[in-house]
Amino acid sequence: MLTLFLISFLVFMALGIPVALAMGGSALAYAYLSSGISPTLLIQTTFAGLSSFPLLAIPLFILAGNLMNEGGITDDLVRFSRQFVGHIRGGLGLTTIVACAIFASLSGSAVATAVAIGAVMLPAMHRAGYDDEVAAALTATASCMGPIIPPSIPFIIYGVIAQVSIGDLFVAGIVPGLLLGAALMIYMVVLARRRGYPQEPRAEIRELRTGALRALPSLMMPVLIVGGIWGGIFTPTEAAGIAVAYAFLAGLLYRRLKLGRWYPLFLKSGLESAVVMLLLGLSEPFAWVVAVEQVPLKVMETLATLSTSPAVFLILVNVFLLAVGVFLETAPALTIVAPVLVPLAAMLGIDPVHFGVIVCFNLVLGLITPPVGGVLFSVCGMTGLSLERLSQGIWMPFMIAAGVLLLITFVPALTTFLPAVILAK
Repeated sequence: MLTLFLISFLVFMALGIPVALAMGGSALAYAYLSSGISPTLLIQTTFAGLSSFPLLAIPLFILAGNLMNEGGITDDLVRFSRQFVGHIRGGLGLTTIVACAIFASLSGSAVATAVAIGAVMLPAMHRAGYDDEVAAALTATASCMGPIIPPSIPFIIYGVIAQVSIGDLFVAGIVPGLLLGAALMIYMVVLARRRGYPQEPRAEIRELRTGALRALPSLMMPVLIVGGIWGGIFTPTEAAGIAVAYAFLAGLLYRRLKLGRWYPLFLKSGLESAVVMLLLGLSEPFAWVVAVEQVPLKVMETLATLSTSPAVFLILVNVFLLAVGVFLETAPALTIVAPVLVPLAAMLGIDPVHFGVIVCFNLVLGLITPPVGGVLFSVCGMTGLSLERLSQGIWMPFMIAAGVLLLITFVPALTTFLPAVILAK
C-alpha cells in the first residue's frame, strides 16, 4: 500500500496538481484502496490539524507584514539603511542587505522582502552602475533572511508539525539570520572593491538621527515581538495579534494607512493565509498515512545500514533538503519532509530546535535556486532579467549562504545558545 500511496502522490505532482491537493488526493486514494479505513477519518484529521492554536499566528503575522508594508515603512527603512552604511564602498549593496534584515523582522516571508526592498533598491543600484545580475542576486539572497529572522512562517509550520516551542525557534533563528547578512556584507565589500562600485557621502549625525526616528516604528517591531516572548508577557501566537495591532496603529499614526486600501489589504492577507492553511490542513492526512506506514522507522533502518552517526545524518539531510528545495516551495516541502525527518533526528539525539533551523534554512535556500525558486521569479519580474542570466549570477551568493548553513549545522551552539539564555531553558 505504501508503494501505491507514493506512486499516486508522484503522479498527481507530475500532472501539475497543486502540492496541497496532491497530498490530500494521495491520502484519499490510500484510504479507498485500503480496507477498513474510512475517508471520514481523513476529513477529521484535516480539521484537527487546522484547529491548532499556534497556527493562528500565520494569518496574523501575514496581516501584520502587509499592514507595515502598506503603511509605507519600506522607504523609511531604505533611507535609514542608506544613511547607516551607504558611505562604505558598495554601500547600496550593503543598504539592500541591512534593509532586508530589518524588513525580514516584519514580514517573515522571503518573497515579500525581495519585492518590498527590491522595488526600491534594484533601480538605485542600476543607476549607480552595479551589474544587474549582481544587484538582483544579492537582493534575492538577502531576502532569504525573511523566513529565518523572527517572526518566521516556516518556523511556525515546523513548530506545529514537530511539536517544538515556536518561541525557541524564533529566538534560535536570530544568529543564523544575522550570520547570513554578515557573510553577504563581506562578499559585497570585497566585490565592490574589485569592480569599483561607488560609495556615497557619509551621513551627518543629524541625518542619522532623523532617519532612525522615522524608521523607529519598524525597528521596534522585532523588539516588541522577541522582547515580549523573552519576558514571558505573551506567547508567539499572542505576539502575532499584538504585531497586527502595532502595525495598524503605526500606520494610522503616520497617516499612511488609507481607508480605501483596507479592503484589498485584508483580501490579499486572507488569500495568502488561505493558501498556507489549505496546505497545512491537507498535509495532516498525508502525515497520518506516513505514520501508519512507519515511513520514519523504515528510513531509519535504511540509514542505519549506512551510518548511525548524527554528523553523517545531518550531511545527508542537507544534501536531500537542498535537492527538495529545488523543486518545492518552503511550506509544501516542510509539510512533506518534517513528519519523516523529525522522528529520525530525535532518535539520534539531535536537538529539535537546532534541527528545525537547519531544515528551514535549507528549504529557504530553495527559493533562490532554479527552476522554481519563488524569489528568483519575483526578482526577474522586477528587473526584466532572464531567469538564465540571474541563475548564473546567483551561484556565488548561494554558495556563501550554503557555507553559513554548514556552519550552523555543525556548530549547534549558534542556534541553541540564545534560546537557552533568553528563554531560561
